[in-house]
Amino acid sequence: REPRAHQFSLAALSNMGERKVLNKYFPPDFDPSKIPRTKKADLNPNFVVRMMLPMSVRCMTCGEYMYKGKKFNSRKEDVEGPEGEYLGIKIFRFYFKCITCSAEFTIKTDPKNMDYAVEGGAKANFVPYKDEEKQRQEQLDAREASEKDDTMAQLENKTKDSKLEMDILDGLDDIRSQNARVARLEMDDVIGRHRAETERLQRIEDERARAAAEADAGELAAFAEQRVKRLKEEEPRPPAAATASSSAAAVGGSSGPSWEERLWDSSPGPVAQGPTLAHPSHP
Repeated sequence: REPRAHQFSLAALSNMGERKVLNKYFPPDFDPSKIPRTKKADLNPNFVVRMMLPMSVRCMTCGEYMYKGKKFNSRKEDVEGPEGEYLGIKIFRFYFKCITCSAEFTIKTDPKNMDYAVEGGAKANFVPYKDEEKQRQEQLDAREASEKDDTMAQLENKTKDSKLEMDILDGLDDIRSQNARVARLEMDDVIGRHRAETERLQRIEDERARAAAEADAGELAAFAEQRVKRLKEEEPRPPAAATASSSAAAVGGSSGPSWEERLWDSSPGPVAQGPTLAHPSHP
């Protein structure tokens, strides 16, 4: 009797053999000629392919938006008839189903524009660059139609093209010269230019500050001059007798404050650019 471990190993080998079947059983009376053969043209060209939406579309049944890159299990078929080829390139049609209402819509390849085109059941979203390309193509077609029988139009278009080309070349020359100028710059030159510009701005700021200070000093001097003039005008003039008595009193040594002293006492201080000081004649 075989040991138990050996029985388990044989069971495992048999299970692995069943799982990985490489050879199939053919009965003795098997005749491969009796298998029906079908031609390749009779095969159904429709088959399921896993692909993504080539563009963003909107379902015309429920209004659901399906965006570019959404994965679908679509049916693929060849387009029949004269529309099935473009310059020898085969055109294919793909059937999709809406993710909300399961309504079917079709998209086919467009080799002429190297793109896809929606046939029915959905509507492609607006793409700006496609509209620009379409407008550019329309302009080219209109130009060719206008130049077909008009020599002057051909000459004018050639003149415009040459002028545009010259402008483009001038712009390229400017860009090249600017790049060469930037390439010749070194770090020391950049630092020196920055330092010179900073010094220039500092000099301008200092000159503005000096001019402002001079203007303030002139205004203060004009204010002081006007004040002195007003004090002189406001000082009363005594009559002749009073003048004589005052002169006698002055000889005796007693007199009142003069206009200079009164100006000194009433001075606000900023005229002399410093604190207000007492007059030497007053304690």
